[in-house]
Amino acid sequence: MKRFILPLLLLTLFLPCLAQAQEYKTVGLKDLTSIVAQNKGKVVMLNFFATWCPPCREEIPDLVSLAPKYEGKVVIVGLSVDEDASTLPAFLKRLKVDYPVYRASEDVIRAFNVRTIPHNVFYGKNGRLALMGSGMVSKKELTEIFDSLGEQK
Repeated sequence: MKRFILPLLLLTLFLPCLAQAQEYKTVGLKDLTSIVAQNKGKVVMLNFFATWCPPCREEIPDLVSLAPKYEGKVVIVGLSVDEDASTLPAFLKRLKVDYPVYRASEDVIRAFNVRTIPHNVFYGKNGRLALMGSGMVSKKELTEIFDSLGEQK
C-alpha cells in the first residue's frame, strides 16, 4: 500500500507544474493554409510577434480587446517567432491572450517575408491574401481593416 501512496503523493505535488508547462505547436505552411481554408467566410489575421518586441507588446492588447467584438467574423492567429518558447505562457497570460497562438516555423517566416515584427497578414472572407505588412497596426486601423475585409464577398 505504501508503494502506491508515495508515487501518488509525488504526482499530486508536481501536477500544477505539469499543467503550466504548456507547449506551443510549431506550424508550417500546410497548417496555416488549412487554418485559412477552415475559416473561409471569415477574415483571418496572422500576427507574427515576439515576447521581447515592444511594439508587439503594445499591439497584442488591441487584438485581445477587438477579438470579442469580431467573434464569428474575424479569426486572429498569433505566430510567435521567439527562439525560446519558455517565456510564452507567462507573456500570453499577462496579456490575457485568448486566441490561438503557435510557433512559426522557419519556412513560414520565409514565405511571409517576416523581417521585422510585428508583421501582420490578412486574408479576406474568400480565403485570399488581402494585406500584408510589417509594423504595428493601431486599434483604429485594425477596426478599419476588419470592417473593410468583412464587407467583401
